[in-house]
Parts: sequence; C-alpha cells; structure tokens
Amino acid sequence: MERTRTKDTAAEVITRSQAAKAAERTGGVLVKQARHAGRAVLLFLDTCAQLRNTGRVMPQLVRQIEMAGFGSIVVLALIAGLTGMIMAMQTGFELSKMGLQGNLGAIIGATFLREMGPIWCAIIILARVGAAIAAELGTMVVNEEVDALRVMSINPVRYLVLPRILALVISMPLLTAIADFVGLAGGAIVSQAMFDVTIAKFKESAVLLLNGPDFWYGVFKSGVFACIIGTIACDRGLNTSDGAEGVGRATTSTVVMAVVFVLVSDFVLNAFIQAVLRPIFG
Repeated sequence: MERTRTKDTAAEVITRSQAAKAAERTGGVLVKQARHAGRAVLLFLDTCAQLRNTGRVMPQLVRQIEMAGFGSIVVLALIAGLTGMIMAMQTGFELSKMGLQGNLGAIIGATFLREMGPIWCAIIILARVGAAIAAELGTMVVNEEVDALRVMSINPVRYLVLPRILALVISMPLLTAIADFVGLAGGAIVSQAMFDVTIAKFKESAVLLLNGPDFWYGVFKSGVFACIIGTIACDRGLNTSDGAEGVGRATTSTVVMAVVFVLVSDFVLNAFIQAVLRPIFG
C-alpha cells in the first residue's frame, strides 16, 4: 500500500511540474509579446512626433512610395480581378438556382468595398513590402549601419521609419481603391458572360445596396492596416540580432504578427464602424 501511494504521489508531482512548466512557458510568451507590442506602440508614437520633418525625408518617401505603391499594383490587380471572377462564378451558380442572379452586383460590391479590398491589399503589402522592410532594416542593424546613423546624429526613426510608414499610409488607400474597381470589374465580366447579368444591371444592383460611406470605410480601414504593418515591420527590423539568422526570424515574425494584428484590428474596426460610424454617416 505504501509503495502504491508513493508511486501515485510521484506521478502527481511529475504532472504538476509539467503543468507548471507549460504555464510558465505560456506566460513567458505572453509577456514577451506584450513587451514587443508596447515597444511597437512607442515606435509609432515616436514616428508621429517626427511628422514635422517630412520635408527632410522627401527623397526617401518618394522612393518608398514607388516600391510599395507602384510595385504592388500589378499583383494586387491580378489577385483582386481573379477573386471577383471566382466569387461571381461560385455565387452565381447558387443564386441562379433561385433565380436571384441579378443580385450578384450587390453581393460582390459589398464584399469588396467593405472587406475584400482592404484585406487583400493588406495581405499583399505585408507579404511583399512588410517583409522587405524588416529584412532591409534588419540587415542594416546587423551591419551596424543604424549605429553609424546615430554616430552621425541622424535619428533612425526620422530617416528610416518615417518614410516607410508614411509611404504605406499614402499607398494603401489608393491600392484599395484599385482592388475594389478591378474586383468589381472581374465580377461584372463573369456575371455577364455566364449568367446574362448585364454590366448596367450589375451596377444597378450594387448601387441599391451600397452607398458612399461604404467605400470610405474600406479606405479608412486600409489606412489603419498601413500603420500596423509599417510599425510592426520597422520594429522587428530595428530589433534584429544574431546576424543573418536573426534577419530571417525578423522577416518571418513580421509576416506572422502583421497577419494576426491586421485581422484583429479588422474585427475591431468593423465593430466600430457598425456601432459608431454607420449610425452617423449611414
């Protein structure tokens, strides 16, 4: 009996120790991520304080807009157009069974203007531009180029972070508008070709459901996503360590964290729009 009790006690101790270790690891991860989030918020506030120096970084800003904006138009337009075509095809087959294919314009229009346009733009930008920013700044940190800027009394936030975040804030709303237009155009083409829904009827259906603020809500969301992506990418890049391996980790963590925070912020913004903005502006 005593031997059995000893075995049971030992098993309980092992189980408790494993649970304690798991809880400790989980808590450590949460504390680490909270520390990273707080550091990113402070970086964003520091960047906002540098807005008065925008004129001094105009060449860097133009170069970043060219990379983030013009460089992303083709791939974003291709993905948005194909998404609109696929949505029209999949939704049209189901609606045609009930004779409601005339509502394709309203469904695709609402989906793109309110959600798919800003989200697709954010996904493309964080995968293409956010990762590049983190890798570029991380390489500069590893090569001690950021320390060299500090030695020359050049503020890294003003010289490196401000033009990159500002370029995303300028580019992403414009890219979202392009994604909305191309997505609707792709949906309209498939609707006419496969379900005999004319372009005029497609447009009329979209106009009946949507109104002016729907477009601006999507543009507003894309501006918030730009701040999130740019801040996370710059924060992870400027805090890179351990050489080339650290640059790879910074790039990967930028994409993962940006996706998570973009989706979380999208949920919060949708709740804010429905509860506050829509009762005011419609």
